[in-house]
Amino acid sequence: MMRSYKVIKLFSFIILVCLAFAGCKKDETYPPITDAVYIASTAITGSGSTASTTITNSASGKVSATPATTARVYVNTLKSFDVVVTYTLSGTAIAGTNYTVPTPMSITIPAGSWYTDILIPVINTPLTSNKTIIITLTTASNNTVVGIGTDKNYKTFTFTITN
Repeated sequence: MMRSYKVIKLFSFIILVCLAFAGCKKDETYPPITDAVYIASTAITGSGSTASTTITNSASGKVSATPATTARVYVNTLKSFDVVVTYTLSGTAIAGTNYTVPTPMSITIPAGSWYTDILIPVINTPLTSNKTIIITLTTASNNTVVGIGTDKNYKTFTFTITN
């Protein structure tokens, strides 16, 4: 009886060891996350503790909105270095008439920060129709890709100025 108990105990130990090693695979290797920047709205939906941020690449505001149109440029992973992002402006709004062009046409996301804002001051002039300001991210420093995902979404942002 004692001999069979030792055999069962040894057999149980062997099974546990086999299961332990079979379940412990070497960590799979995954490709590194590409450093990227993207642009999105800073719009907040809802009120109070139930408010949530809506991630979209468009927004609108009244011509009398002050101080400026805001679009937020994010990094997809926290960086230990500054990321300088350049952008262009286009659309139906006229620079100098409907908005003031920022100088320079670049922003810096500081090391250790997730985002920074592009501020475009809207000029309070009467409109005959809605006007758009399209912000397009063009380059980013430190081998950082512009846009996210395989199709590089969220590299443009459209702001519509309304009466």
